[in-house]
Amino acid sequence: MRSLLTHQLLRAWLVCLASFPVSSLLGEGDWSSWLGPGMASIWSDQERSLDLNEKPLRLEWSLPIGSGYAGPAIRGNQVVVMDWQPDSLDTIPEDVFERGTIPGKESIHCLDASTGRVLWSHIYQQEYTMSYPAGPRTTPLIAEQLVVGLGAEGRLTALDLLDGTLRWEKDFSSDYGATTATWGHAAHPLYHEGRVICLVGGQQGAGVIALDIQSGQEIWRSLELKQTGYCPPSVIQIEGRDQILIWSGDGVASLEPATGKVAWSFPWELRFALAVPTPRQSAQHLFFTSFYNGSLMLDTSSNPPEVSWRTSKISERDTTHLNSIMGSPYLHQGYLYGICSYGQLRCLEIKTGRRIWESLEATTGVGRPLERWANVFVIKNDPEDRYLLFNESGELIDCRMNPEGYHELGRMKLIEANGRDMRRRPIVWSHPAFSIQRICLRNDDRILSYRFGPTAPNPSLE
Repeated sequence: MRSLLTHQLLRAWLVCLASFPVSSLLGEGDWSSWLGPGMASIWSDQERSLDLNEKPLRLEWSLPIGSGYAGPAIRGNQVVVMDWQPDSLDTIPEDVFERGTIPGKESIHCLDASTGRVLWSHIYQQEYTMSYPAGPRTTPLIAEQLVVGLGAEGRLTALDLLDGTLRWEKDFSSDYGATTATWGHAAHPLYHEGRVICLVGGQQGAGVIALDIQSGQEIWRSLELKQTGYCPPSVIQIEGRDQILIWSGDGVASLEPATGKVAWSFPWELRFALAVPTPRQSAQHLFFTSFYNGSLMLDTSSNPPEVSWRTSKISERDTTHLNSIMGSPYLHQGYLYGICSYGQLRCLEIKTGRRIWESLEATTGVGRPLERWANVFVIKNDPEDRYLLFNESGELIDCRMNPEGYHELGRMKLIEANGRDMRRRPIVWSHPAFSIQRICLRNDDRILSYRFGPTAPNPSLE
């Protein structure tokens, strides 16, 4: 009885902590899920000066791993990352769009953040059937002393953070009748008040599920989805109350967190179901961006929300607003900053969608050919106009962005871009994890850690 009470008190404390504002969590070494605390993409709420040109970051450690688009997560002195290794390279199709059956193994690894030493690994056999069979797509979730990892074929695994002991497991195909989408299961799991919420695309109303994080028992299921898409569930606030936002290939739906009941919905059929970037909220404004369909801005002051503005033309080249393939934009002080379909870093006015400026300096470079799907991840550094950008060439960029333009302060190459897109262009498409002390990032064969501030580099770990 005493141990049960202790567990209940601990869980209540963790739930309470998870409800704190993002700023209260900063500085705790916590990037324990996709885009960090609250999916806010904030490294620091106080400006932190860097000099990447004159005082580059120092490498702490480097460790070989398998391939994957899944970025790492950090909690305290532990780093968690997922990867995949095929049983044979001969089974991988030459055409990355081709779907076959590729035997291999997915893994969840927990590393010491200071040294890169492997603390534990959980490895399981996993055949891949999706296009771009390059490994897991989702950042592991660390919450309530558990690690929750979602594999590319829909295996959801909960492990003890301390030693990697398996606590529970779900298979989206066998348990919910889900079919793996063209590019795999890519919607990062969401933690909210003791629940793990996942985009599943299952049958019998299991488009989205909520599970008890400790037991794995289903709490609720919601939505019949014809086109699942790839966008993670997220939390928005309307009239001071949390809602779970689901953006799929069918459109937008807002769910009540405790029951999964639909609060409101907005139909928006997308080409190839390319709902990918995380939606962004600023006050009553709720923003979405898709590669072909462009942008949609909803006004949540109405019930149900109404369209403030949207892109009328479906095109990846002739773009008006923002057509992002994967990078989530940042909304700040009346403006939004994000990446368009061919690497154009753009600033738009939130109220109207009017384009203020665009720049190619952070991606392909001014005067060079445009690259389809060129990407950059946007991370906030201060309360005003300073940002960190991580581009697909493996470069970290320190910059200022405001309505006056893009102002680069420094950049540093952190990792080799050794992944491949459809045209075999070298890319790195995994999001880094940040703590106040370090940045952890991975490519298709290594994970690295750099420390902010002076430190002696350790030898690579083999």
